[in-house]
Amino acid sequence: MAADLIDLHTHTNCSDGDYAPAELLRLAKKRGVKTIAITDHDTVDGYDKELFLLAKELEIKLIPGIEFSTIDEESGQKIHALGLGIDSDNKALREKCARLRADRVKLMGQIAEKLASCGFILRVDELAASGEIITKAHIARDVLANEVNRRRLIKAHGNMPLQGEFIEKWLIKGCPAFVPKAKPLLTHEAIDIIHQAGGISSCAHPSFNVMKGFSFENMKQLILRNKFDAVEAVNIQYDKENGDQRFDMIREFTQFAKESNLLITGGSDYHSDNHELWGNMPSLGMADEVTRPGRELVDNLNLLIASRATIAE
Repeated sequence: MAADLIDLHTHTNCSDGDYAPAELLRLAKKRGVKTIAITDHDTVDGYDKELFLLAKELEIKLIPGIEFSTIDEESGQKIHALGLGIDSDNKALREKCARLRADRVKLMGQIAEKLASCGFILRVDELAASGEIITKAHIARDVLANEVNRRRLIKAHGNMPLQGEFIEKWLIKGCPAFVPKAKPLLTHEAIDIIHQAGGISSCAHPSFNVMKGFSFENMKQLILRNKFDAVEAVNIQYDKENGDQRFDMIREFTQFAKESNLLITGGSDYHSDNHELWGNMPSLGMADEVTRPGRELVDNLNLLIASRATIAE
């Protein structure tokens, strides 16, 4: 196992990951991850004083982060915007997260109605009571875990699907149970919030959009148009619609970032070790990859964060 790993894109059970924040840090320590950003969806609930104290005790550099689900105003593309180096106590950030949480609960109810028309039961009250940020992963996981849905799932998929396969067939745009957000967070709005909280904005896993048919050229223009500070070039995707095949555009997006004078970030988008549910996915810290986030990447990120703080003062 490689030592001193870096991972700037991970999730906990505050959104759709398997581990509590403290558990994730202990796992990171065990696996040689020395620098980590917890970037839960639309929430910073995982960050508290005790977590930073634990990171210090474990000798792990903890970079506060968030991942906003957004829509690009011009293209209509769903874009995930990472905020790195944020002030997790920022008032504007916290208020926006509270509103997004409420919107997700309402959206879940609407999705449940569509799923019911497709023959699936979603346990809305139990999910809402969990207090977690409800994502498509939560919805898929609940449907798959409910034994009453098993026969319908096998009939529709041919076998019990992976979580990602269910999402791709039923929950995304153009699918039977897709429900658009009434007032989605626009990409440039998310970037403004990240900047207000003192953070650096990075376009998360841009290769995902290319994998789904949005051209590389259009993706580059989208990143520039929204004025991202960085590109998550070091990231691996697995195509759930095509046999869970690996999709790698590290070289292409790294070159684009350098040519465009954008910072490069990278991370595993780690959620879980449960491959039976999630399928293929990068390991924590991208330990199994030849190309993974390096120390220079973190140093450049820290320099940009520090320069932003100086300007704010």
